[in-house]
Amino acid sequence: MAEKKNKWLQDVLNGNIFTKDAVKKQYKLFILIFFLMIVYIFEGYQSQRQQARVVELTRLIQDAHYEYLTINAELTQMSRQSVISQRLKEAGSNVKESTTPAISIK
Repeated sequence: MAEKKNKWLQDVLNGNIFTKDAVKKQYKLFILIFFLMIVYIFEGYQSQRQQARVVELTRLIQDAHYEYLTINAELTQMSRQSVISQRLKEAGSNVKESTTPAISIK
């Protein structure tokens, strides 16, 4: 029994296992398995690249959102009545604030 194991190990190490009839009959299966292993490895790398791209795009979207919030806050501050009247006074404009309230038309 030990001699049979040693013979099998020796055949594997020498490469003689590929000359056996049982292996010769299954060479198409081995080629298919090898091809599927290559495809599996390629898909793994592809998914890692896509995942890195998703992380990058998520960060870019978050940066754009924060920039939008900052600009929106600045525009809101600039459009307040007190800021507008102060800027008009600084510019030396003759435009004055209305003292009468606005009338809503229904």
